[in-house]
Amino acid sequence: MTPPEKSNKSNQKSGVNKSGRKISRQAREVFNFFSGSGARGGYLAAFDQGIISAANFLATIILARSVSPTELGVYAVGFIILRLVRAIQDGIIVQPMNAYGAPMTEARFKRYATSTSIIQISMALVMSVIAALGGWLLIETGNDTAGPALFALWAPILLWQLQEYLRRMMYARGKILDAAINTSISNGVRLGILIWWAYHGQLTGVTGLYAIALGALFAILPGVWQTRRYWSRKFYNIHLTFLRNWRFGGWIAGGNVLTWLSFEFYPVLTAGLISFAAAGAYRALQNLVAPIHTLLRAFDTYITPRAARMYRQQGLPALNRTLRRTYIIAGIPTAGLLLLAIVFRTQLLELFYGNTYLDYAQGVFLMVVFYALTYLYWPLQIVLKAARKSQPIFYASAAATLVMATFGVLMILRWDVYGTIAGQAVNALVTTLILYAAWKRFSKESS
Repeated sequence: MTPPEKSNKSNQKSGVNKSGRKISRQAREVFNFFSGSGARGGYLAAFDQGIISAANFLATIILARSVSPTELGVYAVGFIILRLVRAIQDGIIVQPMNAYGAPMTEARFKRYATSTSIIQISMALVMSVIAALGGWLLIETGNDTAGPALFALWAPILLWQLQEYLRRMMYARGKILDAAINTSISNGVRLGILIWWAYHGQLTGVTGLYAIALGALFAILPGVWQTRRYWSRKFYNIHLTFLRNWRFGGWIAGGNVLTWLSFEFYPVLTAGLISFAAAGAYRALQNLVAPIHTLLRAFDTYITPRAARMYRQQGLPALNRTLRRTYIIAGIPTAGLLLLAIVFRTQLLELFYGNTYLDYAQGVFLMVVFYALTYLYWPLQIVLKAARKSQPIFYASAAATLVMATFGVLMILRWDVYGTIAGQAVNALVTTLILYAAWKRFSKESS
């Protein structure tokens, strides 16, 4: 019979070993997350989105130093409308391709991608024509500011959307390096054109939008070559493919549009209710912390299809791990950038824009609050989309849109640019609370 003392020591030793093995396993998982092939893809995705962020950041600085606040506002409003186009594309095309296309075999993906490509091209053409006609009507009715800006959007809506689709196709198949190369081409050309036009005094808000289109144009042909293995003469029924995409992505598209209304539409309202110059000031402030948005989009772009595959293989625990890791990994650079923006707000505004926007330095505090709240809800969106639970995203965006249409408008009228940012912060808080409640309910039901 084993003496009690020995038994206790044996149990304690066994417990230590089990605990040690558990800690060791968790350490290996974290190490693999940061150093495995998946991590390398994540680093490439971050690099890819970093190129986009840097290009948008530099483009705003080039414009702000070369044109008036009104012209910067024209560019900012046009850029925001492009985000509406991206929101629709994301729901109907990109997210279904992540959820359905990513796990497919290459043979099936070729047929699916070809069908989706036809849908994408058709959608881009229709949107481009709508922008051109809308701009023409505004110009004919005497609107010499918004009219030319809307008309100019026909080019980036068509060309940028096609180039973005090719990039996201590469992501769906794990070809992230190819996507980063394509991104480098488009943004390198875009910045080169902006610098050339600024040097020759030809830069305006409208030409800033055309530069986006030209950059995309130069990247489309290489993009077609990079994705050549995903094209096929045989493809799935286009109508059925659209319906399948819509059944999943319709909620996401609707949620994205409502998110655009509840967040992105604020500066457009500011341009209409106050002035385009006020919208330009908003863009100048946002540019200080805008890299955070691009960082979060990098996580969405890379992690969503990966999380969708893991969820189908491992269930809810995989999503819980993804959520925790996303918060930790995204939180470190987010906190650093926000702290930098607060501490050096005046110096950064003067460095990038001279004295033009120094009077708005206090608005940086509100912008930091807004982006901190955006960071809180973004990973929740990722795991809900990976689980194909897109309805809560729609409902959260609907609630935030209601806030925008009521309190948001009042805040803009009362506090100008500061009201714009404060309204966005309130919307981010509402979205965070709703998505958190939805995630907890889903986790409880799936346990």
